[in-house]
Amino acid sequence: MAPRGNPLLSKLARLRAALRTDRVLSAAQLKRYFDLDLGQLQGLREFICFSAVVQPIFRTQTSRQLIWFVTSAPRLPRRLSPERIGHLCGTAELRLRLGYPPEQWHSDAAALGKLNKPDAVLTLGPHLVAIEFDTGSYRGRVVRQKREAFSGKYAGLVWGVTSRVRSRNLVETLAPHGVQVLHVNWWDGTGADLNF
Repeated sequence: MAPRGNPLLSKLARLRAALRTDRVLSAAQLKRYFDLDLGQLQGLREFICFSAVVQPIFRTQTSRQLIWFVTSAPRLPRRLSPERIGHLCGTAELRLRLGYPPEQWHSDAAALGKLNKPDAVLTLGPHLVAIEFDTGSYRGRVVRQKREAFSGKYAGLVWGVTSRVRSRNLVETLAPHGVQVLHVNWWDGTGADLNF
């Protein structure tokens, strides 16, 4: 339960709940969804701020960027590769963008490369929705295999992607199968652009 009366304490309580589920957020997400800056977390030992060079969009010339993050897991910056940290942030962006509380979301996005397991699962009453985050590295065959694997097990599928061009292509490929495709940006202040 969020503390009443003090807006900062309320924001920090929401951030704690988010990090229990999402594990890590970018500084842009911290600002966009919690109205907090990394500087406001200085001196609070429960939050670890760190940076990493990440490639948010697969195989693009200019996409390697130094990005700041926040976590409450002290070993996460050393144990996970920048690729996995970015994957966690991308999956978190989907939850935050869709507006679901942490209690309805189970993320396993750090376990990259599992063909038959989604990055997260959203619980909507008795129904489970598969959540998949894609930086653009999946070939068409893998996209099809994931869609087919999830269609029998889940009531729906949401597919988030960082590349605008890829999101257009995936809408053509996946939307006829009832898949919701979202273009997301977790690493800077622009957030998600849902207008194609």
